[in-house]
Amino acid sequence: MKDATLYSTLSWQDQLSNQGYCYLPNQTDAQLDEILNVLGQVIQETDVIADAKSPNLVTSDQALDFHTDNHLARYIVWYCQQPAPKGGMSLLCDAELVYAQLNEEEKNLLSKIHVYEHKVFPENRNSNPIVRETGGQRKFYYSFWLARKKYREMPVFKHWCNLIKATPAIKIHLKQHDTLVIDNHRMFHGRTAIEGNRFLKRYWLSLNAE
Repeated sequence: MKDATLYSTLSWQDQLSNQGYCYLPNQTDAQLDEILNVLGQVIQETDVIADAKSPNLVTSDQALDFHTDNHLARYIVWYCQQPAPKGGMSLLCDAELVYAQLNEEEKNLLSKIHVYEHKVFPENRNSNPIVRETGGQRKFYYSFWLARKKYREMPVFKHWCNLIKATPAIKIHLKQHDTLVIDNHRMFHGRTAIEGNRFLKRYWLSLNAE
């Protein structure tokens, strides 16, 4: 795995556009509000508090494999209120780098594989394709555990998952008041297991035009 580039001469908006994510250390509440206002409309705000007894993977202390969140969230913002004493490393994978390793036949097959989506909003579909083209832009949607068994057994799906595992991950350990922003239609995210307490604020944002 490779370490994230922590500092850049580019603006955070340019970093987000160019690399699919932006890491901003030690942000104030006012700076967080500015980021949220620039990105679009907050459609969900969640307290992500690690709990060993939680049946929900997101709020558990378990490791999470790479995935995307609800497809209506164009951007995801995490604001660290309390870092984990140990573990809880944020992991990112650029889906574009994985996709570029496929041949044309594999890309076509992948676009026909749909992954289940939880009904969080009335507009949610039953499922979404792993990759689709909209307005000349690729959008990815992926969670291994939400794919039907018949898809998980397809050679192209297995190859896709193996490429994700083989792609060097970006790792970021969020400290108090650090902010991480990702393009949810491009970047897969996960985390290592959490030991002790960790508290993140998570925001799902949709572009006003979407």
